[in-house]
Amino acid sequence: MSRKLRALPHEDHDDPSLAGRIGSGGIILILAFSASVGGCTDAADGTGPGGGGNETAGSGAAAPSSGASMSKTTTSSGGTTSSASGSTGTGAGTGGGAPLPVDECESPEPEWIFCSGFEEGNKDIWDDYDGNPDQNNLLLEDSGPFGNTGNHVMRLRVDPGRGGSDLVKVLPSDHDRLYARWYIRYEPGFDFDAPNHGGGLFAGSRDLLGQSGNQPSGDDWYTGWVDYDSSLHVPFIYSYYPGMYMDCTDPQGSCWGDHFPCMVDDGQTYCTNPAHQETTMPPTLQAGQWYCVELMLDGGAPTPSAAGASGALNLSVDGVPYGPWEGLWMRSVAELKINILWLSLFHHDEHSVEGVFYDHVVVSTAPIGCLAD
Repeated sequence: MSRKLRALPHEDHDDPSLAGRIGSGGIILILAFSASVGGCTDAADGTGPGGGGNETAGSGAAAPSSGASMSKTTTSSGGTTSSASGSTGTGAGTGGGAPLPVDECESPEPEWIFCSGFEEGNKDIWDDYDGNPDQNNLLLEDSGPFGNTGNHVMRLRVDPGRGGSDLVKVLPSDHDRLYARWYIRYEPGFDFDAPNHGGGLFAGSRDLLGQSGNQPSGDDWYTGWVDYDSSLHVPFIYSYYPGMYMDCTDPQGSCWGDHFPCMVDDGQTYCTNPAHQETTMPPTLQAGQWYCVELMLDGGAPTPSAAGASGALNLSVDGVPYGPWEGLWMRSVAELKINILWLSLFHHDEHSVEGVFYDHVVVSTAPIGCLAD
C-alpha cells in the first residue's frame, strides 16, 4: 500500500457541548509531517463532559439503561422528533429480506448493559449535562440501516468552527472488558477531509472525559475512540493508555493517542511496532452509507509497567475485524474499569454543516455483531 506522510489528526476532546470550554486549550496546529508531528493542545484542567464548574447532572441519571421496554413515540421532552428528508436505506442490511424490528432493545440479550435505538421518544436515557440541544443532537424519524418506516436515529451536527456535539452515557456497571456496537451514517455532503474525532469507550472519572495531550498514568483513565483518517478516509481506533508510544515526546503535555491500525508511516517513526500496522486496510468511508461499527476495549490485567500487560483493542466494520491488538498496557490498578460510552463528533476547524446519524447502539460484556436481514 502506498501511504501518505501526514499530520496525525490529534484529539482535543473538550466537552463540545459546553460552549464556555471549547477552545480553552489554545491554538491547534496541524503541521506537515517532517521531523516531528505537532499535536493539539487541550485544557490542562481536564474539563470535559462531566467536568467541573456549576453544571449539574442531567435527567438521564435515573433513566433505565438497558433492557427496558421502550415504546415508540414522536415527541421528545428534550425537543421535537423531526423527519429526515432524502433518507435512504443504503448500506448494511439492505438485502431483500423483511425489515428487522425497529427496536432491538425490547428484547435485549442478557449480556447487554446498555441499549438505545433512539425509540425512547426523548433523550433522557443519556447523561449529558447540557440536555443535548436539538441544534446539535436531533432525534429524527429516518428509515435507518434497514429501511424501517417509523424508525428513529440521532443526528449529531457541529456548529461552525471548532467544537463538537456528543452523547454521554455513564454505564450502570463498570467492567474490565466491554464491546460497543453502533450503526453510523455520514450525511451526504459530509467533509471527510476535515480533521475529526469520534467516540467510543472510556475508563476513569467522568471529569477526565475529553482530556488529551497527556499520557495516562495507569490509575486514572484510558480510552478507545473510533476515528477516521482525514487523508485516507478510513476508520481506526484512537487510544490513550499508559503504554502509548507513537507520538509521545513529552508524557505531560505533548503526548497524543496511538492509532490502531497504525497507517501513518511504514515503521520509521510512529508505526514502529509491526504488530500495530495494518494487515488489511479498513474500508474507505462513503457519505450516505450505513456502517456497522463494533469496538472492543479490554483493560487487561493490572500491571505496574508494560511488562506482562494484556490489554487489547479490536475494531470491526460491517462484521470484518481489523485487529485485535493485544499486549497493551492499559492500567496499573484493578479498580480502573470501563464505565462510560461516549458518542461524539468533534471538529478541530472548519467543516461541513452535515454531520452523522447514529442508530442501534449497544454496549455488552460479550461480542454483539451486526444485525442481519
